Amino acid sequence: MTLTRSEMRALIESLVEAYNVKDAQRLSDFYHTDARYWSVLEGWVEGLPAIRAHIEQLHQLLPDEQMSVSEIVTDGDLAVVEFASSGSAPVSGKPYSILFTEVIELRDGRIWSVKVYLDPDDISAVTG
Repeated sequence: MTLTRSEMRALIESLVEAYNVKDAQRLSDFYHTDARYWSVLEGWVEGLPAIRAHIEQLHQLLPDEQMSVSEIVTDGDLAVVEFASSGSAPVSGKPYSILFTEVIELRDGRIWSVKVYLDPDDISAVTG
């Protein structure tokens, strides 16, 4: 089942909405049980329980983080999404605002693979 561009955009917007309200269960519903998630913070995380734990850890680390979609490019079951993220760094309390990119691949209308790309300097701004 390949989503149309507007369906893919709606899925991504719903994903961001769930992330911003810190609803780990709703976020889990977007993923295949055998999904894979890669980021420079964690490396590969595989399987829905591990992905959910990673998301919950992000929510604990960054409780006031808010994301928004800047750009979405889609091709069938593949989306490249540029996000904006802002919040307060957990250690210093300093506000941050960063951009990062995710490559999201769907299978049967659910997220099967996510790869998160962000500037290493931005990691310091967010976690510092």
